[in-house]
Amino acid sequence: MPDDENSPYSRPDGHRYEAPESDEERSSKSWSYLVLGLVVLGLMVLIATGVVPIFSF
Repeated sequence: MPDDENSPYSRPDGHRYEAPESDEERSSKSWSYLVLGLVVLGLMVLIATGVVPIFSF
């Protein structure tokens, strides 16, 4: 079992080193966030125009 305290990848806060994400993973995340942003924006527009009511009176 390796000694975690003397490992070159350990940090003082106790967390281990995480390798940087690949270009493919970063691109995938950016597309996911873009789609999520567009869905939220569309929902906000529908709520603002009254198509999707929040409070039914």
